[in-house]
Amino acid sequence: MAEKKTGSFRLSPCPPGFPANGDAPRHRCVSVCARSCPKPKTSSALAGAGPQLPLTVRDRGEGSRSRSRHRASSPVSSIDATMASAGRRVLLLALPLPLLLLLLALRRAAALPAATFPGDKAALAALKSAVAASSVPPYSCLASWDFAHDPCAAFPCGLRCYAPAAAAANSYLRVMAVALDPAGYAGALPAAVLSSLPFLASLSLAGNRFHGVLPEGVPLPPGLRVLDLSGNAFSGAIPASLFAASSGLQELYLSRNAFSGGIPPQLALLGALARLELQHNGLTGPLPPQLGAMRSLRHLDVSGNALSGPPLGLLLPPSLLSLAARNNSLSGPLRATALAALPALQVLDLTGNAVSGAVPGAALAHPALQQLRLGSNRLDAVEEAPGGGSASQLVELDLSGNRIAGRLPGCLGAMPRLAAVALDRNRFTGGIPDRYAARVAAEEATDQWVPFARLMLQGNYLCGALPRQLRLLKEGGAAVSLADNCLPRCPRMFFFCQGAPQKDHAACPKCETSIHRQDTLLRMP
Repeated sequence: MAEKKTGSFRLSPCPPGFPANGDAPRHRCVSVCARSCPKPKTSSALAGAGPQLPLTVRDRGEGSRSRSRHRASSPVSSIDATMASAGRRVLLLALPLPLLLLLLALRRAAALPAATFPGDKAALAALKSAVAASSVPPYSCLASWDFAHDPCAAFPCGLRCYAPAAAAANSYLRVMAVALDPAGYAGALPAAVLSSLPFLASLSLAGNRFHGVLPEGVPLPPGLRVLDLSGNAFSGAIPASLFAASSGLQELYLSRNAFSGGIPPQLALLGALARLELQHNGLTGPLPPQLGAMRSLRHLDVSGNALSGPPLGLLLPPSLLSLAARNNSLSGPLRATALAALPALQVLDLTGNAVSGAVPGAALAHPALQQLRLGSNRLDAVEEAPGGGSASQLVELDLSGNRIAGRLPGCLGAMPRLAAVALDRNRFTGGIPDRYAARVAAEEATDQWVPFARLMLQGNYLCGALPRQLRLLKEGGAAVSLADNCLPRCPRMFFFCQGAPQKDHAACPKCETSIHRQDTLLRMP
């Protein structure tokens, strides 16, 4: 039967399997081909593949008039969904074979879940293999790692993955974070975890029983930002080979292990490091002077080691906000010049060392220092703060457990933000300044100062009469203790006189209670 051309489309005999057009006779069909009607293939695999292309017919010239004449008996606008789907199949089959195969491959690849990079999977398997099976509880995170399945797709916990933008063309996911639960896992840290996970940004094995030395000769991955190995049983020296100038590490937690030896100077290569926690190990030697080059370092904690040398080291970075070095063997005076070199320092904790000499007035008037903890050292004096203490930023001052003699520092009563004072277990003598009593008895802040919330004066040689404001103090407010002094008129009926009894009169020096007028006067609100 001859074909009938109608402008930009034509009516032709329908090939087998090709649906007819609406009300048109069964021997007619619509084709978008201008010259020939292709023979559609009826393969179900090909028919459903590839993008769904719209069937579009544009009217122009005489074809429009022919189509108008045809609409009287069979309008094109009534082509149903079946006809449109068939037209899309015809267009798809008209594509070149290589392009068609590419479309099919892309469609199938999009339907499949992305897989973990094989090297990453092997590193995770090495980590699990290094852990003693007897230390893996049945319902722990590590027990759920089944390598018969893909880690990024199937592991319910312990890792995070992502697809690098530079590798968008392939289907691999990369491991960017590993964080094991603190279930008591015991084993060594395999080198593959550091060497074979190049996209690793965070690694946490904290609170377990990993042991042995850290891998030697393997630098940290350049993209690693957080390394937390705290609360394990790692031992030996901290390998200097871990640290390289190319590292982007920002936080390093090695606390509560059994590391020994000195603090490696190579830590100074970590230019982005902001937090370094090495507390509660067995580290020895001084603070390396190279740490002064770490211009991003904000927080340093080396408490609970056996470090020696001067209290603030030879040089520390001026960016430092907090320094904790409790319970070491640091010795020597606390120098005002060392404090001046740390203009941003807010917290200084040197409790439990052998710091000697006087507390410098520069420490009491430091422009940023808020917490100064120098308890349990060998200090023997307190210098007056420049300006009488009114410019001090201190909120907490702990000088307990030293050898400080003389009168209680009058400048403490003028420090506007000071709220916690610990001067107990020293050798202070004389009376209790009225400024102290007024601050501890106040219930609200004034425009000059905040009340003392804590005033520890027990274990000294204070004498004389109790200030009137103290005698009116009720329990349940500020924490105050005057026990174990030379205050016979401090009856136990007052809560702050309870505890150790007052010293025997024979053990107390002659009581000198005369106080300068400037220490007794305080403008009350």
